[in-house]
Amino acid sequence: MKPFPLARVALLDGPLARAVRTDLEYVLAMDPDRLLAPFLREAGLRPRAASYGNWEDSGLDGHIGGHYLSALALLAVVTGEPEPRRRLDHMVGELERAQEALGTGYVGGVPGGAALFESLRHGGVEAARSLGSSSHWVPWYNLHKTFAGLIDAHRLLGHDRALAVVLRLADWWLDIAATMDDDAFEAMLDTEFGGMNEAFADLAALTGREAYADMALRFSHRAVLDPLLERRDALTGRHANTQIPKAVGYAATAAVRGDRDLHEAARFFWREVVERRTVAIGGNSVREHFHAVDDFSHMIEDREGPETCNTYNMLELTKALAEASFEPAHLDFAERAILNHQLPSQHPERGGFVYFTPMRPRHYRVYSQPELGMWCCVGTGIEAQAKYGEWVFGEHEGALAVNLFVPALLDAPDFGGRFRIETAFPADEHVRLACELDGARAFPLRLRVPGWTEGLTDLAVNGDVVAAEQVPGAVLIERTWEPGDVVTFRLPLRLRAERLPDGSPWQAYFAGPVLLAARDGDRDLTGLLADDSRMGHVARGPLLGFADVPVVEDLPADEVLTREGPLRFRLATADPVGGVELVPFHDVHDSRYTIYWPVAEASRTHERRAALAAADRDSLALDAMTVDKVAFGEQQPESDHGFRGEATEVAVDGDGRRARRTAAAMAVTLKDPDRQGHLLRVGYRLEGGPAAVAVRLGGVLLAEERWDEGVGGFDCDYGLPGPLTEEPRAGELELEFTALDGRPTPGVTTVRLLRWAAP
Repeated sequence: MKPFPLARVALLDGPLARAVRTDLEYVLAMDPDRLLAPFLREAGLRPRAASYGNWEDSGLDGHIGGHYLSALALLAVVTGEPEPRRRLDHMVGELERAQEALGTGYVGGVPGGAALFESLRHGGVEAARSLGSSSHWVPWYNLHKTFAGLIDAHRLLGHDRALAVVLRLADWWLDIAATMDDDAFEAMLDTEFGGMNEAFADLAALTGREAYADMALRFSHRAVLDPLLERRDALTGRHANTQIPKAVGYAATAAVRGDRDLHEAARFFWREVVERRTVAIGGNSVREHFHAVDDFSHMIEDREGPETCNTYNMLELTKALAEASFEPAHLDFAERAILNHQLPSQHPERGGFVYFTPMRPRHYRVYSQPELGMWCCVGTGIEAQAKYGEWVFGEHEGALAVNLFVPALLDAPDFGGRFRIETAFPADEHVRLACELDGARAFPLRLRVPGWTEGLTDLAVNGDVVAAEQVPGAVLIERTWEPGDVVTFRLPLRLRAERLPDGSPWQAYFAGPVLLAARDGDRDLTGLLADDSRMGHVARGPLLGFADVPVVEDLPADEVLTREGPLRFRLATADPVGGVELVPFHDVHDSRYTIYWPVAEASRTHERRAALAAADRDSLALDAMTVDKVAFGEQQPESDHGFRGEATEVAVDGDGRRARRTAAAMAVTLKDPDRQGHLLRVGYRLEGGPAAVAVRLGGVLLAEERWDEGVGGFDCDYGLPGPLTEEPRAGELELEFTALDGRPTPGVTTVRLLRWAAP
């Protein structure tokens, strides 16, 4: 299923077209010279403006600049506006100037990046492992955005200067990589590297150079690829958005090398994630990590639900697989992800982007602001909102394919002219396709039949009922088409319910492809518009209890949902009487919301309610008492708290729970801006052998602990002594764990700084 070039698809008035315009406004509100500042600084040149803050001055300097190149190229194509191209030309010129100043071919915003990457030359495994130190965060992930942005500038706009810059950058790396043995290279890949395999595959496709295709293959992380080649899911406990771009790269590398095994590995990855790890919105992961496939309790309980970046990259993987070996399920997933995660992840008026979309009932999302939030999901967000047009039409085995039912105009000279979709779907079930042809033309028309419907109804050409061939996931109409022909049909919105993937009794409801949600008020939306703090992307307002979430009787969707208007429904609940109103999730903003509902048999709703109340008792009190917390072994929480350590390792248990231990020392900085902390709670995990640890907070020894043996997890509470609670108190405290007596520390799972009581 080959998509048409974006330049040939114009989105017409509707939610997706409006999302593109909102994206354009957001992108133009950003200052390219501020985004360029890290690149010029690293080249020894004076920036024209100060760098942005947030993630752009704390180790990921320059990553948004790479995304910005891609977004400008995309927006120049899909909007036809001149300003994105003007800014793109300026950015490429400045990157070219920085590259020439360095003189090696390198260009990037990574702090100390030139020396850091140079240290890999003959540096061996030790140098490769140092690449992921806290002072550099994830340098290859960062540099990949520069590669990808320059490639997009050339691929979308034919920008030859951008191609020249990225080819010099690629050759710089080939020169260093030639000095690295396989063990060092593989050790380097233990640190998140984005889609570098995809970038080199793209360069191989653009230039035909075999060396680039070989480098794409070399960026295949064996620790992840080998299980996939064996058709094993070894993803539990792994950082999700580290792995998804790797699979995108496997598909891209397979395409340029003709490698069937790599393609099948990417295909297996896609199936495992989509079929076993994906929730109603089309997203996956909790706190950025894949959890156990048989336990989605964290998905319901946690405030850090699916990450928008993940879904962006899963759509990229879907597109790559569909181009190579199309399956109808590819379009079903794409439609779900676009309508229910990508579209809702951008505020329709202000244009801010969402990082986490909690599945926890009655929680909320926060939105970035152009001058403040520089998260990864801002970078992918400014790209994603410009790419909807690539999904609407396609070419499949000689047929013109209509894949998404959104207002759009396709210019397809190979099929004889232009094709216009006119519809208000899903608010209206009717779809009209007008053929604006230059003359008669014979070809098959492929109309998608989504997996959520039983078929197209009232299918007609020029008002006359037409016979169509049924094929998997579509109907085909093969005829000679005349100028002015009009195809009409209806897509009945079947109501359906969908359990969590583990089968637990939490249920979401759909009208056709549209996920339905309830608005739950605008109280306590702390940080709704995120500031520039490192953790501003997390909706840290109070969690609300499960006990007040209405329980729904476990019946078919059409027995509990009543249609009240276009895409407006009432969900019958055991309580309160009268039920609750459901609307499309993509229309819900600036509000708490509920997507998943507790369900039970009619005779057991009171039992279900009691279980929900019991779940609230400890979790809500603990959350309200928490001043700050760090999940050890998880990339983002550690980075947000300035993790540093020596001789550390991360262990993942069978349920995907992570812990970090050290044979030397490790530390994070806990934040207590209101000076309320009075208790430190440390989660430990013993693995059977002896362990010992000294715990210091703010330089004060809290405890020395020793264990001769033991297996399993437990908490230890340490009261803060007088020196830490007397005025004037510090707003930040260094928490350090040090190994003792030649023994490693136990694994540390989660630490919490607690106040004495909930507010």
